[in-house]
Amino acid sequence: MDVKVLKMSLASAALVSSLMAGVALWQTAASAATELDARQVAAIDSIARTSLSLHATPGLIIAVIRDGQIVYNKGFGYRDVARKLAPTDDTRCPIGSNTKQFTAASILLLRDRGKVNIDKPLSTYLPQIPHAGGVTIRQLLSMTGGYAEFSEIANFGEMVKHPTTAAHVVSTVVGRPLDFKPGSRYSYSNTGYMLLQMVIEHVSGVPYGRFLQEHIFAPLGMHATYLRGATDTTANVAAEYTSFALGPWELFDEWNYTWIGGAGGIISDVADLAKWNAGFDSGKLISAESFKDMTTAGTVDGKPNPAGYGFGLTVAHMPNGHRVFWHGGNTQGTATQDARFPDDHLGIIVLANTGVYDYNTVVRAIYDLMVPEKAVATTSGESPPPAPQNTADPERLKEATSWLNDAIAGRIDDGGLRTDFRKLMTPAHRASLKALAKFGSRTYEFIGSDRRLPTTSYIFKVTAPERTFVYLYSRDDGGTVSNVLIFPFLAFPNLVEPVPEPAPPAAPEL
Repeated sequence: MDVKVLKMSLASAALVSSLMAGVALWQTAASAATELDARQVAAIDSIARTSLSLHATPGLIIAVIRDGQIVYNKGFGYRDVARKLAPTDDTRCPIGSNTKQFTAASILLLRDRGKVNIDKPLSTYLPQIPHAGGVTIRQLLSMTGGYAEFSEIANFGEMVKHPTTAAHVVSTVVGRPLDFKPGSRYSYSNTGYMLLQMVIEHVSGVPYGRFLQEHIFAPLGMHATYLRGATDTTANVAAEYTSFALGPWELFDEWNYTWIGGAGGIISDVADLAKWNAGFDSGKLISAESFKDMTTAGTVDGKPNPAGYGFGLTVAHMPNGHRVFWHGGNTQGTATQDARFPDDHLGIIVLANTGVYDYNTVVRAIYDLMVPEKAVATTSGESPPPAPQNTADPERLKEATSWLNDAIAGRIDDGGLRTDFRKLMTPAHRASLKALAKFGSRTYEFIGSDRRLPTTSYIFKVTAPERTFVYLYSRDDGGTVSNVLIFPFLAFPNLVEPVPEPAPPAAPEL
């Protein structure tokens, strides 16, 4: 689930290079070779080790699936830093917004059985929800409904620590005015997918987690996958970590996952995600019509969605014209991506146990490695830099860069911080911001912005003589600073020379 984190990291524009017009099922015919060669294995190992050495994540699992077979599945670093436990190939991880694939498929499965009409208004199923008469199920699936984002309410950081229900989650924001006329704009929405969870429960008569277990997980043999509840003592689940402004890893266990259910609450592992991909793409779960709906970019105001979002999946073309279906997933302590490339009989899964790991760059690097004769090369060996997602007010950009420069100099206006962010600004976190001065003078390159009512985030690539990193500055409509994120910029200029095993991360300072 993409909550207060960078929804689409720096390689997104390279990955999503054109819109999807139509799709077919993933073919499973054998390719020339299934197993990876030694050079490919060494290169993927290097990607993982580079990620650890740059302090991009404490732990990482990467898997490659070719022709339906897992041909690479390795864990690196630590799934538990304090106990120095390494991730294994069956370590479970919260998958964040990759959950949305399952929520969308559940709605369409009910549609296939004649129980849901996605072109009916939400009020058909949940008449008690404000604005439900003017928002369709299709618009919720395609993130064009316009509801405010519950993760951006001022006291979210405190509320998310306690058990709740989907009805309570949406009640915190659905009474507000819609951000735009439904169908006229695309805006990433966790609120919409919590509403879809409520629809699934209302129509099926069973809790969302039970519906998933009975209709998706069990039929596909996904025995390691489940919806996390208020408590969880399941073995071999990666611990979740944050790192404020490139500072030490800190254990993050404050979220109660009942807050993010249908938007981001599923726990899974690589083998089960591979089963999900194969089962979904082969048509075992939903009809051909529903598959097409999920894997075709929707429309915004009658035109193709510029973000390429279908239902619970982003659909696009790689620079070589080949199709990709993918979704990222971020919580405060995990970052995951599940991407499949049907024209290449290829799937790539990345699971990291920190919230802002740049999985898009990693997936693109592995794709270029696996499909070198068809991928578009660059002179530097890096993924092409993205064009800005949109323009921004120059005053807002100046405000964002000034804020970080002032914070590094030790000047932070606490009165200008939203309440939950002010609580996050501990002495240790302030020290981490000031420590960025050691990298030298900074230049800022605006990458793009992300709007989630009532917050807009401005994203920059920051280059200093000793380090390059990503800076995200979030500002509420009222002018308060709601969040700041700083994390390593990833690039893999040489996938041939191996990267040595990095020193293990230090234990968290708790």
